[in-house]
Amino acid sequence: MVHHLSKSWRGLAAACLAGAALSAVPAGAAHAAPPAEDRVTVTAAGSPAYDLTGELSSGAIAVLDNVATFETDKIQGTGSLPGADGGTANVSFRIARTLFGLKGDFTLKDPGAGVEISARINGGVTAPGQATVRWEGNGTVRRGDSSATRPVTFTVEDRRPDPGDHAIRITHAGQARNAILRLPDDYDGTPRPVLFHFPGLLESPGAAEYFGRMADYAQTRGFIMITPEHHGIGWQGVPGGTSSPDVDDPGFVRRLQDILVERFNADPARLYASGMSNGGFFTHRMACENDRFAAYVAVAGQLTGTASCRPGRHVPIVMIHGDGDFVVPYATVQPALDFWTSHNGCGTRSVATQLPDIAPDDNTTVVRHDYPDCAADGPVILYQIKGGGHNWPGGLPFLGPFLGGTTYDIEANAVIWDFVSQYHLP
Repeated sequence: MVHHLSKSWRGLAAACLAGAALSAVPAGAAHAAPPAEDRVTVTAAGSPAYDLTGELSSGAIAVLDNVATFETDKIQGTGSLPGADGGTANVSFRIARTLFGLKGDFTLKDPGAGVEISARINGGVTAPGQATVRWEGNGTVRRGDSSATRPVTFTVEDRRPDPGDHAIRITHAGQARNAILRLPDDYDGTPRPVLFHFPGLLESPGAAEYFGRMADYAQTRGFIMITPEHHGIGWQGVPGGTSSPDVDDPGFVRRLQDILVERFNADPARLYASGMSNGGFFTHRMACENDRFAAYVAVAGQLTGTASCRPGRHVPIVMIHGDGDFVVPYATVQPALDFWTSHNGCGTRSVATQLPDIAPDDNTTVVRHDYPDCAADGPVILYQIKGGGHNWPGGLPFLGPFLGGTTYDIEANAVIWDFVSQYHLP
């Protein structure tokens, strides 16, 4: 039930009316305003003291985070802002995490005030707020021909997010909750679609990325990838997850949807959900309860509790499951398939297509099952991995061959994105 660890990488619109149709065309602009410019504050003790606060007029300072620890990983960039006594001040940050913490250099030059400040950073960086970092220590302050060592502080508010990995750290329902997201290489603050991925049992966001490489896939394809961390061993209200009502995973997901729209200018009509194993079960739960997602894909996890599943509209959904999966047996597919085809008005006619066996050495093949009579806004598709086990198609097997075969005839990342990206909410 575990599955996918990583390098550093990289949530609400109004609910849809019952029966509202989805469209398989690109969405329009999101409703959030473009983000403000990055803001920098620099102070230096002395007589006179130096104090500068302002938004960058050019350049950018990137504050990036680590997928495994959710801690600040880099503070890098250069920028200009109005000087303390007129003119233009320039700042530069070159700080990165090493085995011994954040290290690097900071410089400021403010010709109008006749001040230059430089500091060697060796720890001491804190994160007092979301996307905000602060450092205090000793630096060199130059005024004219004189220089002295003085207490120096800087604060960077990364209000215009940059491509790369960003942590979301919030308190929800009394619990500290985390998520990591990657903004794609061409991210410029314009509205973007977002794929949520819910990891499996005992699986961290870092593990999901290491074994599935979903953020790497998103990075060059223009969409935002976010992987929330479950509280405890798994997602609430589905097999293997916590049953504690204090956790409120559905509410946590809605908070993340808000944050994505408000801070990262995500398109609220193009939010999508996917998940693996316990996260796949939770993806089905989201399809039942969270209609702010436009489409869903579950891998190796199926719908449970069909009696309580009452979506207010047709649900575009794909299921991917290995018929040799002994962790979540393939027998769990049919009840879920029956529910979604009935809910979406698909009837019973299906079409099975044998996909090309492009990786014969993996000892698997893939059959795609389509239901051509489904409503246009509610397709249901099953990818049966013949000989496949409890692993991410196209990824690294979590425990080698122990959890069964891994297919390389399809890549789950591509199947997911090619499907969900066709749909948006009205």
